[in-house]
Amino acid sequence: MRHFAIFDGVYLPFLTGFSVADNHSDTVVYYDFFERFSFQKDINFAKFCWLYNEKQQVDWLIFHFNQWFSHHDTILVRGEHEPEYFAKTDSKPAKIVFAHGFFASCLHEISHWCVAGKKRRQLNDFGYWYAPDGRNEQQQADFEKVEIVPQAIECLLTLSCGKRFGVSQDNLFADFDTSQSTFANDVKRQAIHFWQTGEKLPTDAKVLLQHLAKLRPFALTVGDIERNFLKK
Repeated sequence: MRHFAIFDGVYLPFLTGFSVADNHSDTVVYYDFFERFSFQKDINFAKFCWLYNEKQQVDWLIFHFNQWFSHHDTILVRGEHEPEYFAKTDSKPAKIVFAHGFFASCLHEISHWCVAGKKRRQLNDFGYWYAPDGRNEQQQADFEKVEIVPQAIECLLTLSCGKRFGVSQDNLFADFDTSQSTFANDVKRQAIHFWQTGEKLPTDAKVLLQHLAKLRPFALTVGDIERNFLKK
């Protein structure tokens, strides 16, 4: 049986439609609530209901990512625990393992992979040491500084999938005041800069954005990025 992933079309303050993406081909069909449904008599929405879940979206992304980037000998893997990157060995491809099957974690880890250069991709976890939640104020500032670029890329990838993006400061157990952090605004400005200029946007991120663009009925705009960061 053929499987499909369904992505919301949240491009205004409300749902405008959705994209139906074939898990085993590049076929994507967008259904608009205002224009197409009255003419699509063959749509069986009851069959769509069970497909409209995160697992199907993740399956779609895993299958296509592994095809799109097969030349890098790198695969995307659904993990059961914390995310991790395993460098390529003589017998195994590199693995981007994302956390708990979450779509957001999937895009986050892909973003870090896009940022990592050729040398860092040869190292497990790209050669970085991770300071877990519970960092002090200086460690948190350092964390946010290095997260601006990958999370800006993650923002663009997320919006390209018709999803809302939220920054991750990863500081639930901070024992200092974080209200003055400019991190969200810094990520927004970097995402807008990437989108407007393409300057220093990694090649693999550009390739992935081109592929994900088919999930949208129209192109991502700076206005879409700005609206994403408005407080609810």
